[in-house]
Amino acid sequence: MFWNNILYFCLSDALQEKHFLHYKFTALTRSDSFPEFSAVCVYDDRRIKHFSDEERVWTLTDEDWTEDPEDPPDSRDWFLHQIRTLSNCTHSPCSDHVLQRIIGCELEKLPDGSENLTVFDEYGFDEEDFISFNYDTVQWIDKSPKAKDIKEKWDRQTGRNQFLKHHLKTCVNLISTFNNINKTKF
Repeated sequence: MFWNNILYFCLSDALQEKHFLHYKFTALTRSDSFPEFSAVCVYDDRRIKHFSDEERVWTLTDEDWTEDPEDPPDSRDWFLHQIRTLSNCTHSPCSDHVLQRIIGCELEKLPDGSENLTVFDEYGFDEEDFISFNYDTVQWIDKSPKAKDIKEKWDRQTGRNQFLKHHLKTCVNLISTFNNINKTKF
């Protein structure tokens, strides 16, 4: 019986198929310099797109990706404004702070043929969970007492929130498109 259970778990994992597409953003403030910014788009652990801080544009880095993923919502300048606001650095030098964001989706095909979809837009500030977007309610969830004011402000930005929901829906379509391209190539 023990070996049957082991075999079942091994085979069920082999029959599962999981794919993800997400963007990762990081902004860093330092007391002695301007804020630093980096961003990358990743599909199944492959970097397919990155933001060039020097040229201030998104650049496709994977030649297999035939359909350029839509640039994520919110610009570099918007993201840097958020870290300055959170750090209270708008008018004076500030200490070291880190703002991180991950936005994207994960699609898991289960052995029984059903699919499990997870979409997310989450922020961390100074190594703590900060705030996340709820796709179903199109509202923000504060994960830190420091995020309460931001949540209230972002909840009122209904146009931006609808755009985020649209972007996350597009994310799922891109996973399906890229999976179909890979199946025909190999």
